[in-house]
Amino acid sequence: MSTAADMPSSWLARKRHEWRVSMGRQATSHDEIELVQRRIYILPTTRGIYLIITAILLLLVGVNYQLSLAYVVAFLLGGFMQAALLTSYRNLRGLIVRPGQSPQCQAGEALEFVVSLRSPERARADIRLSVRNGAAMVVSPPDTVVADTQSSRSLHITTMKRGVHQIGRITIETRAPYGVIRAWSYAHFDWIGLVEPAPEHPTPLLPISIGDGDDAHAHSVHVAHDPDSLREYVAGDSLRRVAWKQVAKSGAWYTRSSETGARREIDLTWEATGSGDTDARLARMAAWVLRAQNENVAYSFTLPNGVLALADGAQQQRDALRLLAVYPMRLDALVGLR
Repeated sequence: MSTAADMPSSWLARKRHEWRVSMGRQATSHDEIELVQRRIYILPTTRGIYLIITAILLLLVGVNYQLSLAYVVAFLLGGFMQAALLTSYRNLRGLIVRPGQSPQCQAGEALEFVVSLRSPERARADIRLSVRNGAAMVVSPPDTVVADTQSSRSLHITTMKRGVHQIGRITIETRAPYGVIRAWSYAHFDWIGLVEPAPEHPTPLLPISIGDGDDAHAHSVHVAHDPDSLREYVAGDSLRRVAWKQVAKSGAWYTRSSETGARREIDLTWEATGSGDTDARLARMAAWVLRAQNENVAYSFTLPNGVLALADGAQQQRDALRLLAVYPMRLDALVGLR
């Protein structure tokens, strides 16, 4: 939420700030936005412009030739446009827009920004969302928001580069019920998505920390044999050696190559990736994270922009991939991470 210290001091500056937020030119840190009167804009569509021109022509014909029927039709069209204007405006007024969680994906995939819409009073028809993705527009299909319920819309933003992606200004619009008036509003949140590096392929072996004496983490090397590694299940393998956790996660069957079942613990560090450009080193660490998760290995994770303590599981994987996505920035310095 915005604090009093963040707001401009003078009355004119505050009004300018409010106008920029309502126009979507400036992001807001609020968790939700209600579409009120000052945020809604209305203009006739192409069909509506034709109706207005027709009404004006009929009015001129009625004035010049004293045709009562021309007056009647002209005023009927004028009343129809006025009713359409009010209905389209009410279709947006009071709608509450809320951003979802910050999405994550690999480079080359699509970030899925999920927007929640809530209508506390009545049903809203033909609500659609759109956002600009480079030169193209991403538009969600029109749908109805049921009264007193919350519905979600997804906006898929195609990404090609690793890093932080700001969704920008979202347009909420409707042309219901007659298609002659377009009512729209803007929602611009502090809201970012994270694009992870594509993992190195083929997947490299995990580094094993070895050492002697008190220095148990002296250096890291790659080894070709893993005493607790997994292999594909072969008919006849004992069910006691099946890696049930991996079967539940992936649906594929794996067998442990040893009977120990002990959890391995390793260090994944920036230095262990060796030499190479930044993107190649990030891709290697991403591949290590995915392999460690698949093989049920606990790991600590060290990058120049952050450190994760020894852990395993989905949350450790998510945090590690987030650090890789935002490199070289720190997670605590990001604005808009939800």
